[in-house]
Amino acid sequence: MKNYKNLFVIAVIVAANVCIANAQETLKIVSYNVLYGLKKDSVNIDRFVNFAEDWKPDVIALEEMNGYTQKTLEQLGQRIGHDYVLQSKEDGFPVAITSKYPLVNFRKVTENMWHSYIYAKIKGVHFFVIHFSPFSYEKRLKEVTDILAQVNEIPSNEPILIMGDFNSLDISDKDKYGKEVLDAMKQSEQKHDHIRNLHNGAIDYSVLGKLHEAGFKDTYRLLHKEFESSVPTFKDGNGNIKQKNTGHPKRIDYIWANSVAASRVTKSGIVKNEYTHYISDHYPTFIELKLSK
Repeated sequence: MKNYKNLFVIAVIVAANVCIANAQETLKIVSYNVLYGLKKDSVNIDRFVNFAEDWKPDVIALEEMNGYTQKTLEQLGQRIGHDYVLQSKEDGFPVAITSKYPLVNFRKVTENMWHSYIYAKIKGVHFFVIHFSPFSYEKRLKEVTDILAQVNEIPSNEPILIMGDFNSLDISDKDKYGKEVLDAMKQSEQKHDHIRNLHNGAIDYSVLGKLHEAGFKDTYRLLHKEFESSVPTFKDGNGNIKQKNTGHPKRIDYIWANSVAASRVTKSGIVKNEYTHYISDHYPTFIELKLSK
């Protein structure tokens, strides 16, 4: 009888260890344009920390980390339990990445990019954190082409993610972008010579089309049929709180996955809650990714 009890205890321990191991096989990943470095506002930074503590991501890709340095990013990382952080630059509109796990073979690239991008490998997953030009679809085409050239240097049987603020619309959402959106974009181009986001007078889908052509999958669309916007929120582009999330709903923030990574996505979505309504003028996107099949 004693031997049976011992065997039962061992079985329970083994089962518990298996459950723990399975729980550790998933990466929770968030991509977030945080608007001018969270405006360097202590109340807003606290909102972000509360969001991270509540949501518990393993990796956060950040865009618009204006005003941060590698050192202050490390301090922010410590507040959310991310000991490994990297920022692309310290001027303009940097991108950054924070992680619970070490960053391997990382690179910071500013050449030929409107802002910059970061590459890093985390737990066997290849990450590209980007922020494409907000003003020119032609520049975005060059940027996505450059990113995909870098992707082609990675073995195709390894998981690859490209995430961030693409400032681009996807053809899967085409039905949501009618005459009002097109007219607003035309008016913007008439007022500002440096803004050229329309392609022959029409909404451009060619930038993200390059990702489709390269075999990448929009992780939101992997699991969702309904449209969900990533902009606007209850905060305007100057960081002021609004009474309503007014504006044309668009989805310009994405996490794209190659076929290997896409097969491991278990959850995806856009996070809208009491924190993210007011942190930025963008909502964060997220996925959960199995580290192995």
